[in-house]
Amino acid sequence: MLRKILLSAVVILLLSSGAFANIGQVQGFSIGEFNKVQIVGAFGSAVSRNTLEVGQRQTARNPRLGSAAIKQGGILTQHARVRGRGGTIGVVQNASVDGSQHPFISGRRRGPNTQGQSLNLNLNTTARKPVGGIGCVVGSQSFVGGQSQRQATRGGFSASSQFVQAEQGVKIMGGQRSNVVVKNNLNVTMFQGDTPP
Repeated sequence: MLRKILLSAVVILLLSSGAFANIGQVQGFSIGEFNKVQIVGAFGSAVSRNTLEVGQRQTARNPRLGSAAIKQGGILTQHARVRGRGGTIGVVQNASVDGSQHPFISGRRRGPNTQGQSLNLNLNTTARKPVGGIGCVVGSQSFVGGQSQRQATRGGFSASSQFVQAEQGVKIMGGQRSNVVVKNNLNVTMFQGDTPP
């Protein structure tokens, strides 16, 4: 009976000590911005600006397994300015950014250790100055951001990072007889994955 109690106590102590633990982290963000500036008919001017900054950081450490750290962030800006008269003069901007990271260190002796990260960016701008309108349309969007992660285990060290800087701009100037439409689309998809030692 004493042996069964001791065996049960050893199993409970092993489980509670984290002997079979894993290090797993997940991190993600999603940004969406919309900006519209428009003048209809009479003389006028308008300005609009959006700025958004995101940042995330995580660290984890286990004396038996090793350590993992992840970090990601970026800045998204939109700016639009319209000045003129007559017709419908304006600019429409859409932006979306999605980022995710997921390192994993297995607590099993031969378990898999993995790292993965993805960053997706989409910028769209449409500017318009129709016939009959006189004026100027200016619009710009930009994103600067990146991701980094590292893992350190008894088997070795692994690090990965990725970075993107993108900008989109449009400018229209014209008189009554000009009909101008500008459409800009920018898409970036990045992904990395590996199996560290």
